[in-house]
Amino acid sequence: MKRTDIFVRDGYRCVYCGGVFEPDELSVDHVQPKMRGGDGSGGNVVTACRGCNTAKGGQRLAHYLAATPEARRNFFALARHVWPRHLRAVAEELARQGVVDRPADFVEGVQPPRSAETIANTVRPEHTPHADDPSAA
Repeated sequence: MKRTDIFVRDGYRCVYCGGVFEPDELSVDHVQPKMRGGDGSGGNVVTACRGCNTAKGGQRLAHYLAATPEARRNFFALARHVWPRHLRAVAEELARQGVVDRPADFVEGVQPPRSAETIANTVRPEHTPHADDPSAA
């Protein structure tokens, strides 16, 4: 898929912060990085603003989402075109990290699609970012 096709598909909306941006402020992010076997198919790429993509950097997606609750809520609400196997893998990693209780609640096809509010209520309330996390400020 071409970058512009991905941006159009996602409504020029960053799947991490939820903001809508001009094309020159957007980038394409791989859910499963190419270096870990991911491809450039539409089910493995999402629209991300440059700020969020920079903040995520080289982190594994699950680690970034674990540390950034707003990005976690937005990702599972907005990344509607990601392959269910990728969503499942991210949700299961979040469960292993103790961030969510029921990973299947996040994956379309396993359960009905969830709203951001439902996802926010499913996340364990005691899980908050570390004090040294810049997003906690």
